[in-house]
Amino acid sequence: MRGRRGWSRYWRTLTALTIAAALTAVATAGPAGADESDALFFSETGFGVWNPEIRAYFESRGGVDTFGFPISNVFRLYGLELQLFQRHGIQIGPGGSPHSLDILQSPYLDYRHFGGLAIPQVDDDLVAAAPTAGSPGYAEAVRASIRAHVPDSWQGRDVGFLRQFLAAAPPQIPPHFRELAALEFWGFPRSRPMPDPANANLIYQRFQRGVMHYTTTTGATGSLPLGDHLKSLITGKRLSAGLAVAAATSPLLRAYAPHLPLGMRRPAELPDTDLTDAFIPATNVALRPSAGDSRSGVIALRTHDAGSVRNVLARTGARSYLDYTASPGDAPPGIEKMAVVRPSNEPSAAELQARAARHPGAAWAIGNEPNTGLQDNLSPVAYATFFDRVVTAILAGDPSARIVAPNTLNFDFRCRGCAGDDLTGREWIDGFRAAYRELRGAEPPIDIWGIHAYDIDWIDPPMTDVSVLQAQLEGLRAYLDAIPAHRGRPIWLTEFAIIWGFDDWRVENGPDGELLVAPAGRFRSDLIEAFLAEALDWLESRGRQLGVERWFVFADHGVPDPIFTTFAGISLLEAPDARSDLTRLGRIFRRRALT
Repeated sequence: MRGRRGWSRYWRTLTALTIAAALTAVATAGPAGADESDALFFSETGFGVWNPEIRAYFESRGGVDTFGFPISNVFRLYGLELQLFQRHGIQIGPGGSPHSLDILQSPYLDYRHFGGLAIPQVDDDLVAAAPTAGSPGYAEAVRASIRAHVPDSWQGRDVGFLRQFLAAAPPQIPPHFRELAALEFWGFPRSRPMPDPANANLIYQRFQRGVMHYTTTTGATGSLPLGDHLKSLITGKRLSAGLAVAAATSPLLRAYAPHLPLGMRRPAELPDTDLTDAFIPATNVALRPSAGDSRSGVIALRTHDAGSVRNVLARTGARSYLDYTASPGDAPPGIEKMAVVRPSNEPSAAELQARAARHPGAAWAIGNEPNTGLQDNLSPVAYATFFDRVVTAILAGDPSARIVAPNTLNFDFRCRGCAGDDLTGREWIDGFRAAYRELRGAEPPIDIWGIHAYDIDWIDPPMTDVSVLQAQLEGLRAYLDAIPAHRGRPIWLTEFAIIWGFDDWRVENGPDGELLVAPAGRFRSDLIEAFLAEALDWLESRGRQLGVERWFVFADHGVPDPIFTTFAGISLLEAPDARSDLTRLGRIFRRRALT
């Protein structure tokens, strides 16, 4: 493990044994506090600021006072993630850092006329006089330039432009650096203050990334709603005639079409863009039926919050889910929920029979990683008895029920760096089949073979090797096809994700002296995104050839395992809330589920 080669093998083994308790653990956390969730959502527009990077930038730069309310979800435009607000936009750069959108530059709003208003032309003398980044004394030069050209008082009017400019600097910035910090948001002035040629009561000053205005009749200072104008350009709604004429050749003009793939009318004109659900408020998303492929499933940990489950299904398009409860009921219309029966939640035989009778044709997963000591922990013989008891009750209530089993952890891959001697999936399955034949004189009646596939490598993280997943499914397919009774049986990947996505790990003492696994190095979102995209693409192509009919990604909104200091895997939602937007990983999943 990088940076950790000097640790003793004893501590490695001891820690790995503790860590193993986290592997694919089933956890349900309590809901986020109402105050926390409500602070992220704005009922005024129906959108929230859920992305943590965008939210931090939004809050540190003045929040609603600077940006206005959010008017979109996060979407991909020209290869970068973007969220629009009434007055501005926040873009995630290639390195993952947020910044103010260059909204007045091409290809966005490189125009002068907005809704009957005419903003000042660019003053070439001001452009030429702006300090050059990286030049000696740059910070002082910026401070002097801003104070020389951005006034609070102009022609006897208290326009307050300098105050508004400085309000975009984070409050913790020292006073002598506030101009430099605010520059990152507004950019340099591109005009001097001047009245609107058609309305002398409006005084404007243009900047690289926005336009301030002062209204003489009210004495109010603000900024033009450029985010609203960009949204109107893309959607065509409330689009002013002047902007429509000025942007007649723009590929953004009326590009949004929520009923079409990628949410676009002319996708060839907007490379690396996805407008799916970009402008659909949270309340509308929750009411929409899921429209994706039934092969795409999600694992919902938020079992206490039906709204959150509906939200992740509607936003991703997934039409299958499981939540580790032993009932296939309570699914939204058009959605299939797979029940999961484990020794820890096994209903009585009479109750199982009744549930099966109420839900004919439902899928029933029997067991959850029975081959590991840290999940169901059943020997092959014990599982055969459990399987027989549960399946007998289910089929008595519904002979058409689909039995999904045994849901082992991997097929022939062993954890690297874990203590213990759990059987591989293959070894365990051999024992289970033999035990069942001894019990019933026949092969187990499995309709669909379920498996969990994970790269588990505590020696060389992060655990993002998609070839491990592929090899487990290839191996299981070959194994089944060598058995006449199971040849050609479909496979469901009943759980896959990332266990640890950081470059490395270390051990910390928790508040009660317990050992906790903490991150070291970067969270490799780049590798996790690549893993998810490659895994889904492979499942769509080679997986289908192998008879892999369905796959479930873990999870809707991940929560830290009790022995982790932070969550380190895949979350499809930004927050555990029925109104939450998708994460970037959620949008990657959605694009495949809706294709």
